[in-house]
Amino acid sequence: MYQKMLLVAMLPWLVACTFNFEVTTPRTALENQIMGSYKELEDDLILVSSVRAGAKTAQADMVPGKRRALDARENQEFNRDDIDELKDKQIIGETAGGTVALVPKAEGEGKDLKLAQVLIAEENRDREDVWKRIIEANENLSAKDLPEVRKTYAKLQRDSARPGQWVQDESGNWTKTPGAESIK
Repeated sequence: MYQKMLLVAMLPWLVACTFNFEVTTPRTALENQIMGSYKELEDDLILVSSVRAGAKTAQADMVPGKRRALDARENQEFNRDDIDELKDKQIIGETAGGTVALVPKAEGEGKDLKLAQVLIAEENRDREDVWKRIIEANENLSAKDLPEVRKTYAKLQRDSARPGQWVQDESGNWTKTPGAESIK
């Protein structure tokens, strides 16, 4: 009974911590696989975090790659607000390779730049763990597909970037997404 009450009480918080892409163009099969794998990780993360008594057993039975990916997603959620703020301040942006990086001529206070460097390293490490899990979890993907997974992920990130954020196109050129002037 207590577990059900706890789950119901936590449900609004758990629902708010989802990973959603808003894509307006038709998706490719690989995009659908990536998004489906993210959804599966989100569902698993909710289950593991919401099961009090059985959490240790559930974690112990988990494949190591899945555990790393869940830890990575948890860390990404923890850092999301800071990363979004640094994107809005035009300090970091999305690269063509699916990672985040300092944008050319990034300006900001010293503390923002230092925070950006730490978050870039964490986010890129976490993304790598998630991409590896996506490949492990999809029988029709292998390690040789990692560049394509990264490229597809980068496209999804570009498509979901907010106005005024920096993104790198497939050629490596940095541009700001249309719809807003500099946000500082």
